[in-house]
Amino acid sequence: MPKRITVTVKESIKELKALQKTHRSQHNRLQMLILIKEGHILSKDALAQALNVSNKSVHTWRTDYINGGIELLLEDNRGGRQGQVTEQAHHKLAERLNNGLDGFKSFIEIQKWLQDDFAIHMEYQAVNKYVKRKFGARPKVARKSHVNKDENATALFKKPVTEAKTY
Repeated sequence: MPKRITVTVKESIKELKALQKTHRSQHNRLQMLILIKEGHILSKDALAQALNVSNKSVHTWRTDYINGGIELLLEDNRGGRQGQVTEQAHHKLAERLNNGLDGFKSFIEIQKWLQDDFAIHMEYQAVNKYVKRKFGARPKVARKSHVNKDENATALFKKPVTEAKTY
């Protein structure tokens, strides 16, 4: 027989349903408290099955509620990591990406440049996602013409021949 849950919910069902409307991302957590308060479901596994989540999630939410109450349960602990690319590196990268003559040819080149110039060690996929997300840049794009193309030479090449002479 599963172990009985020994959590006493201090809030009323009405308060929990009102919180569900204001905290939509925490709906399952609050629904867990409602099910416990009603007393129909007694085990962690049954709660997990009723909420369609893993029993590890139910265990974590229950522990958070016991240790810190509703405030800790509704706290969003995701993300919050500081990015590796500094403000200075971001601006220099923007300059290099917008420079047609001294730009990058590949994401690997960007990765090496960040490592050599700023001592930022990022994986290839992280560099790829960062550059695409922040700048919308894709270094491996075919260009219409070469960046070092001489416009005067192009104009001279396109100039029509007046008359061909034969000897």
